Amino acid sequence: METLVQQQQISLKNKCVEFMFAYQQKNLEKMLSFCDLNGTVEFLPLGEGGKGKIGELGKAIWGGLIECFPDIDNTLDAAVADDEKTVRCQVVIRGTQAKDFADIKSQGKHFDSDHIFIFHLNNDNKIDYISIQWNHEDFKRQLS
Repeated sequence: METLVQQQQISLKNKCVEFMFAYQQKNLEKMLSFCDLNGTVEFLPLGEGGKGKIGELGKAIWGGLIECFPDIDNTLDAAVADDEKTVRCQVVIRGTQAKDFADIKSQGKHFDSDHIFIFHLNNDNKIDYISIQWNHEDFKRQLS
């Protein structure tokens, strides 16, 4: 029989898995529906410029990725509850560039990149913090 803590961890992980599935479906609005739009997102390799609100910076970057990499896809390798409010997901993201993205000119090349997403959920079961880490130099190298 599952304990209350195990049930909470399953619910917590499910919310993050649903977010990643919405990303896989390229459904930005659904991704954002799991989030507190005033929460914080940090795209760590981008430094201070990669930190902002989920409903602003997150929406802009994910929207740009979906537009510039129309076949973008992800595979969720692992989702681990670090505590009662935090989940760490190991994800492989891949896609073929069809349009210029940020400072990366499109050459029609493909990328395949390991990412770590750390999600925090608030008391309303909404994602209010996302930290994303990847090897940005390797990402750029694959596309140039």
